[in-house]
Amino acid sequence: MSIDLKKLEKLNTADLQVIDRLIAMPTILANKNKVAYINPQFYSLFGYDLQTLNERGLDQFIHPIHRDGYEQLCHRALVGDAFNEQSELCVLPACGSEFWVEHKTRIVNFEGEPFLLSHLMDISEKKKGERHLSKLLKLRESMLGITQSVVRAEGVIQIYKDVLKSVVSCIDNAKLGTVMLRDGDYLKPVAQIGFDNSMMTNFKLKTEDLFLYRETKGRLDEIVIINDLSKYGDYYGFKTDEGFEAHIKSTLSAPIYINGRFFGAVNVDSTETDAFVSDDIKLMTFIKSNVEIALSNQLLYEEKAFLSRYDALTSLYNRHYFDNMFEHVIDKSNRYGEKFNLVVFDINDLKQINDEHGHIAGDELLKYFSQSSRSLIRKSDLLARYGGDEFVGIFYNCSREKLRKKIDTHLKSLMEQPYSFGGKPFVCSYSYGISTYGEDGTTLSELFRVADDRMYQNKIRYKLGFDFLDAFDTSGYSVKSIG
Repeated sequence: MSIDLKKLEKLNTADLQVIDRLIAMPTILANKNKVAYINPQFYSLFGYDLQTLNERGLDQFIHPIHRDGYEQLCHRALVGDAFNEQSELCVLPACGSEFWVEHKTRIVNFEGEPFLLSHLMDISEKKKGERHLSKLLKLRESMLGITQSVVRAEGVIQIYKDVLKSVVSCIDNAKLGTVMLRDGDYLKPVAQIGFDNSMMTNFKLKTEDLFLYRETKGRLDEIVIINDLSKYGDYYGFKTDEGFEAHIKSTLSAPIYINGRFFGAVNVDSTETDAFVSDDIKLMTFIKSNVEIALSNQLLYEEKAFLSRYDALTSLYNRHYFDNMFEHVIDKSNRYGEKFNLVVFDINDLKQINDEHGHIAGDELLKYFSQSSRSLIRKSDLLARYGGDEFVGIFYNCSREKLRKKIDTHLKSLMEQPYSFGGKPFVCSYSYGISTYGEDGTTLSELFRVADDRMYQNKIRYKLGFDFLDAFDTSGYSVKSIG
């Protein structure tokens, strides 16, 4: 099909002069062979003159994502087929950054040839807003996923990984990133994207060496963009997850606070300078807020889950969990014929230490015993704080005599290694009693009563000053404190 020039609107040089004076939006007159005209507004906005456009070719003005589509539009129009006279188009100004326009195009007869006369309306801000809204919607979906991770109790590490995926996928030019978690004076990566795993395994960074710390002058109180890291020395070299050597040149970093305490930072990096823009801070602010809420909820959940099983002071199992587990202990013993002993431990002189040195000193004594007593138990055994200064343990497949010797060794070790509190040495001492399943009872109450009675007998002997009475009943034993 060929186009009938007689039916087309005719333009001449005088008409173009009128366009110069009356049309305020950028305008271009072109066909597949040449660009015949641009108005001053076109040159002002895009930086191209007529000669440059013709030398480079009009296709170089069109962004690659629309180049084929625009070529098809021109072809259809210039052969007389129906074409899209109004649509959005991404173009490349002389400065190189992408620019969005809406073109309104009609075909005209100029100097005996068909040409496309296009008026271009700047819609870059509109597209910017659309992209920002699209990113927000995507981020909200990601934050929903993070919330679901909390609900499913997948753990903080999984949340960090989800956070990074969300950030890197939603922020333009983000190539890699880390979540750094505070550990004393250092921060260590708990999740990363884009880095070689071996490089990050033992990586740690002092808080004051964070780019975030430097940029905020130690305040760590705002999200920052550093678009040229050479201001802090050489670009940071690293190995990518694909094995290539590269350098971080730009970074976007957000501090994470939980309950008012600096908890860590989310860092998004780029291998290019000037990679991030102010809108990225808005996105990161949204992420930061949601992450802090999600992490607070997750940590609260984990704390409650921990306290439902463990004693807060000693981190040993608590009484509630021990009582519940004892039913499984009985079932296991009956099913597999496994023998076990129940041991009641009672810390000596705790009240005296509390009265004379304060409850903090007493707490330290309980923690010291708990830490040292872990050497007594195997993976299959159980040890719990039963209340106050009393502890209870289940020991499998160990004779009473062998268990007594094991506990004696532990007691002697405590005698030889007093702990220090407030500059003063304290010796941790305890009395204990042992009962055996099947011989002394078959229920928790029966076994506990027997072991507790034997522990109490030894507590009396301890108070009377008896020391290391090996000849005494092997069900229980006590060591005199020398502190």
